[in-house]
Amino acid sequence: MASGEIASLKDIAKERGLCRQYAARFAPLAWLAPDLAQEILEGRQPKAMSLGSLTRSPLPMDWQEQRRLFNEWR
Repeated sequence: MASGEIASLKDIAKERGLCRQYAARFAPLAWLAPDLAQEILEGRQPKAMSLGSLTRSPLPMDWQEQRRLFNEWR
């Protein structure tokens, strides 16, 4: 979306065969700080953190705020 190749979240959902609401739930994870994404991929995320906790409440766009949030889960 940021590059302009895909016009909207609706287009992404349609292309992937998902409902728009499902795609919207996970879209903010695309803006997760790279080091935090790496922690998750390596299984080093905070034990108290779950996919639900990441998608239930708004994820800050600011990477420092994301890190602060992750530290609250530690």
